[in-house]
Amino acid sequence: MEDELQKLKRWSSRGTLSQFYAEVSARASSAGVESELDGNTITFYRAHKEGGFLGIGGRTIKEPVLQIIRHDDSVEIPDDSIDEEFVLELAKSLRDH
Repeated sequence: MEDELQKLKRWSSRGTLSQFYAEVSARASSAGVESELDGNTITFYRAHKEGGFLGIGGRTIKEPVLQIIRHDDSVEIPDDSIDEEFVLELAKSLRDH
């Protein structure tokens, strides 16, 4: 698991964060995970609807599965944002690239 996190850190430190986001957002969506780029942070999450009646009045719940924060020359991945299954899948898809 630690190797995969290091690979993600290396991949995200190459080029700009928006380039990395463009690369991984398509791979994440094929795994059923949505992603957002907000400044220097990429957040991956699984979204599902809860409540409501026949889809009316429900609310979307976003569960973070990974967060990558890039500072000038360093990359941080907070421990509380790691879903091991998703990290392994994303790292494998980047390795296959």
